[in-house]
Amino acid sequence: MGSVPVQVKICGLTTPQQARAVAACGVQAVGVVAVAGSPRWVSPVVSQAIWTSVQEQDGSVERVLVVADGDDAHLDAYLGAQDGRQRPTVLQLHGQEQPERCRRLSRHWGLPVWKAHRIRSPEDLETVQRRQDGAAARLVDAHVPGQPGGTGRQLPVNWFRGQRFSGPWWLAGGLEPENVAAALRQLAAMAVRPDGVDASSRLESAPGRKDLGRCAAFVAAVRGAGL
Repeated sequence: MGSVPVQVKICGLTTPQQARAVAACGVQAVGVVAVAGSPRWVSPVVSQAIWTSVQEQDGSVERVLVVADGDDAHLDAYLGAQDGRQRPTVLQLHGQEQPERCRRLSRHWGLPVWKAHRIRSPEDLETVQRRQDGAAARLVDAHVPGQPGGTGRQLPVNWFRGQRFSGPWWLAGGLEPENVAAALRQLAAMAVRPDGVDASSRLESAPGRKDLGRCAAFVAAVRGAGL
């Protein structure tokens, strides 16, 4: 099933102190949300402070900026810092971005794009696998009307039966310390293996406030799955 351990991303960080602590938990990626209206939204200035904190704690951790249908001015505010420590290393597109937009943003900013997809059915998973947009990885999340992410809703594991992703992909949606190992083992039993898992709302004591104990437990549960 692969020798590289399943990676862990914790998304929706809102303070530099929180980000530094999460980066120390053994994660491979952290996410900051630049989507207006999200309870986890942060300003460009705060995002830059978060990225610096993560870089200082562990430079190997991917710094993922999450946007949804952001225009060029919006992206420039978050990506335009001259100091590389204040910039993300990955751009995650969580809206309705079309393939050419994905390719153009990756070229313009010199960043890998992770394209997120809100899944309504097993057929949606098949559509995702046929998409040609230059994305370096895909993230699959549960569809909830009016919410681009962070919904806490888990995708049915049986929807992945027979699915074969041609490139790297991340599983998101309602994952927490109590269910992530079981989900990974159920997928493995169907010969399906995500490259990473992404958690946010189920690791919080309040929206935008991560419970560091749950974050550490989540990492431990993923490692405990033995995949």
